[in-house]
Formats: sequence, structure tokens, C-alpha cells
Amino acid sequence: MKQIGLKLRFQDGYDMAVASGVVQYARAKGDWQVRGQGPWFFSLDQEALSECDALIARIEDDQEALFCASLGIPVVDIAGSSSLKLFSQVRNDDYQTGVSAGTYLKKLGSKNVGWCGVDHVHWARERFVGFASSVSMNPSDIVSFSRPLGWWRQLYEPSVELDAWLQTLKKPISLFCCNDLSAMKVELACQRLSINIPIEVMVLGVDNETLHCELASPSISSIQPDCKTIGYEASAMLDAMLGGRQSGMHIRRIAPGPVTERESTRLVLCEDEQVADALRLIKARATSGLTASDVADEATICRRALEMRFRRYRKRTIWEEITTEKLEQACLLLKQSNATITQISEQCGFGSIHRFYSLFKRAYRMTPSQFRSKKLRF
Repeated sequence: MKQIGLKLRFQDGYDMAVASGVVQYARAKGDWQVRGQGPWFFSLDQEALSECDALIARIEDDQEALFCASLGIPVVDIAGSSSLKLFSQVRNDDYQTGVSAGTYLKKLGSKNVGWCGVDHVHWARERFVGFASSVSMNPSDIVSFSRPLGWWRQLYEPSVELDAWLQTLKKPISLFCCNDLSAMKVELACQRLSINIPIEVMVLGVDNETLHCELASPSISSIQPDCKTIGYEASAMLDAMLGGRQSGMHIRRIAPGPVTERESTRLVLCEDEQVADALRLIKARATSGLTASDVADEATICRRALEMRFRRYRKRTIWEEITTEKLEQACLLLKQSNATITQISEQCGFGSIHRFYSLFKRAYRMTPSQFRSKKLRF
């Protein structure tokens, strides 16, 4: 029986989801005994750590990396934070996370963008570079505020520097915060300063720590890393190392999941107020049977004029905008829920399952079933 250590803190949803992927792989193996902190696993105290055959670790700094190296066993790092490149890694694709953030915020009409980051960690730098690339800006031209991770963890400690930075920003602005912790601290600062979220500042985080994001006021939109796949693939890599099928250092990046949209970004910015108002209506009611006629009825201009403005600013018709929103909601449900495809079709407001399949295949060049299977395949 191989002893597989999980050097995770289990203080957030990231660790729990990674552990879930490891357990899924271990159960299929049959000869792995997983050790970790907490009542779910066999104990992983200092003595048990020295007896492990291999380790999956969330290595946050160089000191921790050197300690893991001193164990003399195969190690797979799932964080990628250390500057010492001592181990193979399976981790979130942080560059793509930044690209996803920029793409999402641009879709909301953001012209002014900013960055809140963590100093001296590789994953934050990659997210920043991906973000800058997506919004077509040089990193040096993006207004930024960055501090060490420990500083952000002092969540309820007011900061004169952060307050001053937020007050000087050209608004409205969309802020990409490198994780949910920094997003939460930014929101608390905005509350102290009476800065309206999302009207003046939109806030987007990473990690989708559901409890924190939902309890925040307003609730925080966040990008979901595919932590379960990270855990599963880290286990597969470790298995190959133990079996002599893999040697040397390897890095595998796992694509992040979608943005989970909440109140902190539930706003669409557009130079044309008529289009902006229509877009807000579509985001709120697209899956509830909303039609292009309903949108036109809510406007203060005629439908023809509104359609012309949509084509100018959105490069699509009102109907196409509604359909796009419904399809995006369907994608989220296909990825995140166990609902049947018929149920998802109904929940997203499609008239029939046939119609849903037709529109989905036209947009994504695969059926909803194929989309779901692709997402679930490890």
C-alpha cells in the first residue's frame, strides 16, 4: 500500500476540491492510502510525512519548497508560487485566467481597467500578463495596486494606501483582483469610501470561494479554477513518477472554468444608454422567456432605432443578444450542475429541446451532450 501525502491546509475551497480529485484517482488505484490534515484522511503529522512514498503539495514559498525537497520523495506542486523550480507541477493555467478576466470585462463594455495583485508570486504575475494581453494594453500602462499575500490576508485592516489608490482611479472602472481575498478587501475599502459597486467600480476575483463571494455585499463575481481536475491530474503525474514512466520536470496547466457572475459585475457599460439599459434587462431576464419585442417595449425609442443601435455597438441583433445570454447560462449549468439537458433547456428559456440543440450546435459546433462530456473528461 503506497502512502500518498496531501500537504494542503484545507482552509479554502481550492484545497478541498483538489483533494476531491486526488481521492477520485486514489479510489480507482486501489493501492493508495491518502494522508492529509483533518478527519477525512489518515493522519499526516511530521512522522507520517517522513514515511510517505510521494507527496502532492500546495507549495507557497521557497522555504516550503526546500522542506519538501529535503524529504527525498517524488513531489507534485499544485501552486506554482515558489521561485525555486524544484518539482513537476499541475496547476491552474494562470495566463489563461487573466485572458478570461479581460475577455469577460471587455464584454461588459469596460474601457478603464485596473489590477489588484500579490507581490512576488509567479501565479499572480501570469494572471496579470494574460489580463494585459486580453485588454490589448502594455502591463506598465494598467493602473495597478500590489502587496504581499500576508498584507491581503489582513482583510479587515483599513489601508490608507489602498483607499488613496481607489479614490484616484478614473471611473467607471473594472478591477481584476488576482484572487477572492484581494477582491474582498477592495470591496470593504469601497464601502468605507462610499464608492458604488458595480456602477463606479466593478470587481472580479479568482477562486470562486462560494461562501466568501456570496456573503460579500455586493456578492463577488469570480473565475472558477478547475481544482478537481488539478487534483486528479496531479495524482496521475505522481503515479507515472512512482511507476518509472515519467522522469524530469513537467508542468501541466489546467484551463480555468467560467466566470461565475454575481452582483459586483452585474452591469453593462455602453456609450449608448438605450443599449446599456437593454443589455441590463437581457442579463436579468434572458432565461425567463424574454423576447426582442419585450426589450423594445421597455425602451423609450422605437424598435427599429434600438435594433440599429444594437448593430452599431454590439454587432448583433437584440434576438442574438438574448440567445447568446441564454446559451452562456446553459454552458454554466452543463459544467456545474447535474441537471439533465432537457431540464437545462427549460431553465434557460428555450422553447424546445430541439431548438436548444440546434442553437447550441450552431454556436459551439458540438451538441450539449458533447460539451458536457468534454468538460467531464479527465
